[in-house]
Amino acid sequence: MTPPIDFSDTDLCVKCGLCLPHCPTYAISKNENETPRGRLALIQAYAEQSLSLSATLTQHIDSCLTCRACESMCPAKVPYSQLINDFRAETRPTNSNKPNWLQQKAINGLTGQHRAGLNRLLKLYKQIGLGKLPTSINDYLPSRIVANKFNTENPSLAEKRVGHVALFTGCASEILDASTLKDAIFMLQHCGFDVTVPSAQACCGAIDLHAGNKASANQFANQNDAAFASDDYEAVITVASGCGSTLADYDNALAPKVIDVSDFIAPHLSKLSFAPLDASAWLHTPCTLKNTPYGSKRADISDGLSAIDGLEIHAFDSNQHCCGRLAPTC
Repeated sequence: MTPPIDFSDTDLCVKCGLCLPHCPTYAISKNENETPRGRLALIQAYAEQSLSLSATLTQHIDSCLTCRACESMCPAKVPYSQLINDFRAETRPTNSNKPNWLQQKAINGLTGQHRAGLNRLLKLYKQIGLGKLPTSINDYLPSRIVANKFNTENPSLAEKRVGHVALFTGCASEILDASTLKDAIFMLQHCGFDVTVPSAQACCGAIDLHAGNKASANQFANQNDAAFASDDYEAVITVASGCGSTLADYDNALAPKVIDVSDFIAPHLSKLSFAPLDASAWLHTPCTLKNTPYGSKRADISDGLSAIDGLEIHAFDSNQHCCGRLAPTC
């Protein structure tokens, strides 16, 4: 029998309210139940059996985007996201807001071992012109689906080899953003690194974790820990900060090795030369880089981009709220 989840860390919240200005759902709703301290109070009442599980209760918890802006400034260091994920895990069997069978089928297709097939299906979808239809799925698809085939071993292309790293491809990135992964390999090779792409790696588990499927998320964590276990890897590189922050939260040996590709290559960019680019670019720093321990290693990406002559760089307001893409069942 699975032991009950311990929600005693909800007691750490002193209800000071410093989290309120940083919470995007409260900014929209002005509802106390849609604040971090409000959600913690609801979970605390549920754990103490003074509040029964209901659709209203789970709706307040599930509307949290898990942006973790509240965590990054909380004076009491409440492990808010862990408590939210634990509540979703405990209540998943009876939660009416959990993914339906079709949504779960899509999640399994994205995170499972048949991602290559999904990649081919999406390429066909684009090739026959369905990408031009006015459907919501096209909002999430890149203009071109790139084949997600990667060499397991990618030797350094620099005059002097610097080291050996491993690349985490992820599930959504592997299918929808394979071009970025291939560019990351290219950059790392030119910075002097041998790059290994372990074939045994799996989804980071974030989708299942945020949907309350903790058993599946833990299974992915164990699989990735084994896939990246080699002592020869001085770092495990990620290109998607959502994946990176999830890997860095693992309770295993993999977590301390994880770093964002921009942060990792920043000290090596002086060795490279870039072609001029007459363009304008906006730099967006997502919640998973701003509000997590994974993001604490962050270098100033604009410094690296400034090495490209002609590129005009703009940055969004650093105090902007979450973009809203981290809903629990997305």
